[in-house]
Amino acid sequence: MPVSYVPFDLQMGYIHHWLVAGPQAIEAQPLELLGNAASKVRVAQYYYEQESGIRQLPVEPGPLPESTFTVGGREAQWAYVACAEDHFVDLTDVYAAATYLRAWAYTQLVCADAQRLLLTLTTNGPTDLWLNGTHIQRGDSFDNHSSALEVTLHEGVNELLVRFEQVCAGACLHRFALRITEPAGSISTQIPTAIEDIAHRNQLASIFNQAYLDRDVFPSEEMIAVHWPDDLEASDDLIIRLQTPSARIYAESKASAAPGQSWSMVQAYQAPQGPLRLRFMPPLELYYDENLRVLREIPLWGMGRQAYSETVYGTYPERRLEALRHARRGRDDLFAESAKMALGQWEAVDVPVMLRSIGAIRRGEIDSPLCLVGLLGILHRWGEHDKFPTSLCEPLEACILGFTGWADAPNREGLGVEAESTQILLYAGEILAGQLYPKRTFADSGKTGQWHRERGERSALAWLRQRSAGGFADWDSGRAFEAELIALAHLMDLAETEGVWQMVGVILDKLLFTIALNAYRGVFGATQGAADVTSIKGGLLAPTSGIIRLLWGEGVFNHHLAGLVSIACMEDYQLPPLMPAIATTRRDELWNRECHRVGAGQTVNKVTYRTPDYLLASAQDYRPGERGRREHIWQATLGPEAVVYTTHPASMGRSAGHRPGFWLGNATLPRVAQWKDVLLAVYRLADEDWMGYTHAYFPAYAFDASVVRESPLGQTWAFAQQGEGYLALTAFPGLEWIIEGPGAYQELRAYGQNVVWCCQMGRAALDGTFEAFQERVLSRFLKLDGLTVQFETLRDETLTFGWEGPLVCNGEAQALSGFKHYENPYTVTDLDAPEMEIQSEQYLLRLRFE
Repeated sequence: MPVSYVPFDLQMGYIHHWLVAGPQAIEAQPLELLGNAASKVRVAQYYYEQESGIRQLPVEPGPLPESTFTVGGREAQWAYVACAEDHFVDLTDVYAAATYLRAWAYTQLVCADAQRLLLTLTTNGPTDLWLNGTHIQRGDSFDNHSSALEVTLHEGVNELLVRFEQVCAGACLHRFALRITEPAGSISTQIPTAIEDIAHRNQLASIFNQAYLDRDVFPSEEMIAVHWPDDLEASDDLIIRLQTPSARIYAESKASAAPGQSWSMVQAYQAPQGPLRLRFMPPLELYYDENLRVLREIPLWGMGRQAYSETVYGTYPERRLEALRHARRGRDDLFAESAKMALGQWEAVDVPVMLRSIGAIRRGEIDSPLCLVGLLGILHRWGEHDKFPTSLCEPLEACILGFTGWADAPNREGLGVEAESTQILLYAGEILAGQLYPKRTFADSGKTGQWHRERGERSALAWLRQRSAGGFADWDSGRAFEAELIALAHLMDLAETEGVWQMVGVILDKLLFTIALNAYRGVFGATQGAADVTSIKGGLLAPTSGIIRLLWGEGVFNHHLAGLVSIACMEDYQLPPLMPAIATTRRDELWNRECHRVGAGQTVNKVTYRTPDYLLASAQDYRPGERGRREHIWQATLGPEAVVYTTHPASMGRSAGHRPGFWLGNATLPRVAQWKDVLLAVYRLADEDWMGYTHAYFPAYAFDASVVRESPLGQTWAFAQQGEGYLALTAFPGLEWIIEGPGAYQELRAYGQNVVWCCQMGRAALDGTFEAFQERVLSRFLKLDGLTVQFETLRDETLTFGWEGPLVCNGEAQALSGFKHYENPYTVTDLDAPEMEIQSEQYLLRLRFE
C-alpha cells in the first residue's frame, strides 16, 4: 500500500490534526458510585493493558481494510480528525449504562533538528503516551487536569501515540488536548494517508469543513440548505446526503460548492421527525473507484410534518387524540407502545421494544426509573386486557420483583442535578410495584410488595411536602419537570391510597402553575437549573412543548413522548381552567418573582417579565463566579425559535455530554440582575480561562429582521425584531458577529476576562417602529466603570449594577434575594406557607399543602 503524508502546522502550539480510532465502548458491571473516582480507577485498572495494541502504521483510509485494526477482539478504524478552536480531540457522548471507553490518537512530529521540549497534556481521564514506540507517561486521574512532560525529539519524523480512557454512566467527558511548549526549533506535524491525490484531498477537506447550516432544527416547511462563506478559496463538486444516524438515506444531491453558495436539499417534512445527518463526500466515482475517502457529517434535527402552534386551538379531547396518534409513530420508544394500547391498536404493539426496556432496567441504565414506571403503568392499565401480549408477562414480573434500585432513591439527595425528579420516579415505581404484587417477595429487600408500597408512600408523601413547602430544586428544568409529571400522572391515576393521590393533585396544580407563569406562546422560556442541549435554542425540541400543546393548545409535539403520553393517559385529573388562562392571556405586563430551595440552606431567586410580544427571565445573582454545569441563567424569548441568551462556553463541545459545553451552561456563572424589560449580566473569568470569551446565542434566521449597529459613542449593539417584539443587546468591551463556522450568523462574541452584557427589550406598542426602537436605544446613556455598568433604560429609569453591590434603580436598591415563594398578580405566597391561593378575574384555586 503506497502511503503519503499530509503536513500541518501547529495552532498556538497545539497539535490540531490527528488520526483517531474509537472509542471502544465496553459495558462494565453497574457501579454503586460512578461519581466516585476510586470506583472509576478500579474499573480502568481492570481493563488496563500495558501495550498500546497498535502494531501497524496508522493510516487515513484510502482502501478501507488498510485503516482497520483489532484490539481486545474489537475492530477499530482510523479516521482523520481536525480539532476545533478549543484544541481538543473530543469524543464526548452520553452512555446509558456503566461503560469503559478507550480510544487512540496518532500523529507524527517533524523536526528540523533534534531537541528537548515540553509536552503539556490536558485531559479528563487516564491517558498513556508513546513516543517513537516507547511508553513515556501514564496518568490515571479522572479530574480535568494538565500535566507537563519533558521529551527529546530526534531529527526528522517522531511518532506520537495517545491512548485516552474514561469510565462513566450518563454524560461522559472523553477528550484530550496536547500542546508543545518551549520548542527549540521548527516543528510541524503530519499524518499518514492512503489517499494518493493529496491536493484534491486537502481541497475537499477544506470545503467540507467550511460548510455550515444557519440553524440546528428545521421546521416542517423549511428547506434544509447548506451554505459556504464568501471567502471560500476553491470550488468543487461533491455529494451531500441527508440521512438518519442509522444511515438510512432520505435525499442525495450532486452539489457544487462555491464562494457564497447555498445548496438546497429537501424540505424538512420530507424526512422523519428526529435527529438527522448531512453527510459530505466526494463524487461517488472518486470515493469508490479512486479511494478518495474524505468525509464530514453535520448533525441537525428535522421536525417532520409536525407544525408549531403559537395560538390556542382545538379542545382537550381533540388534542389528546392528536397527541396519542403522534406518539404511536415513535420508534423504539416504550411510551409509543403505551400510546398504541391507549388507542386500542393492539396489532401494532411492538413487543421487542418493551423487552428492550426490561433489559435496560436489568442493566441498571440511567433511564431505568423512567422505564420502570412506564412498564408498571402499562401493567396496571392493560395487563388484564385479553389482547395484552402473554409473552411479556413473565419477563415483566421477573423484572419488577428483581429490581434493585428502590433503596437508592434516598441517596439521590446528594447526587446533584435532577436527583429530585429521579427520586419521585423511584417512589412512584415502588408504590405501583407494591400494589401489583402485595404478597410477593422482592429481591432487593427480601420484603413483601405491601412493605414496599408502604415505604414508597411514606417517601412520596415526604417528597410532595417538600415541593409544597420549598418548590422545585431542579427549577424550571424541562427534563426534570417532564420526569416529575410522568411520576405524578401515574400516581394520580393508579395510586390506591387517597392521601397520596390527593397530595399528588395539589403538586400537579402547583407545577403546572409554574409552567403557565413562564410560558410564552408554547415556549417554556424560563431560566433553568438543569437545561437540555437539544432545547436551549427554542421551543421546538423542548421536553415541555408537547405537554403544553396538549394542555392548552400552544407548542408542538416532538420526540419527547414519555410526559406527553403519561398525561394523555391520565383520567383522574382535570386541569384547572385557571392554568390555560394564565399561560395564554396576553397581559400588557406580567412581573413574576419566585424563590425555590435548591439545597441545604440555598435558594434560587428568579424573575420573569412577560408581555404580549416577548418574555424575559433570569436567575438573580445566582452563585456568581462559581463553576457552572447546566444552569441556564437567563433567556429572552420572542418566538418558538427566536430566543437570545449569553453563556461562558467551557469548550466547543455541542453534545449532550458537554455539561457545560459551547451553548449549554456556563464554565463560570455570571452575576445577573433583571429589572422588568432590562437585563444586565456581568462575567468575571479566570486569567487562565480556556476559551477566553463569553458569547450570545443570536439566531439571525429566527428573526423577522436583525442588524448590528454602532452608537454615536462607538458602542456596538445587535438588534432583533420578531413580530411586534424587539431586542437590543450589547457587551463591554465590544461585540464580534460570527459569520463563519458552525455558529455562523447565530453567535455574538465578547472577548476578554471581564465582560458586561446589557439586554433591552421593547414593543411596538411602546417604542414605535423597529427603526425608532434602534434609534432610541443608540441614544441611551451607557457607561462602564470597572465591572459596574450604568444604563438609562427606554423607560427613563437609571440602572446601576456590577460584580458587587445591589441593583440600583433610580437611586433605590432593589432586592436580588429573599423573594417570596411566588409573587405575581395571581398569588403572593411565602415559602413554607400551609396553602396557596391562585386567583384571576374569573377563577380562584386554593391549594392546601397540609
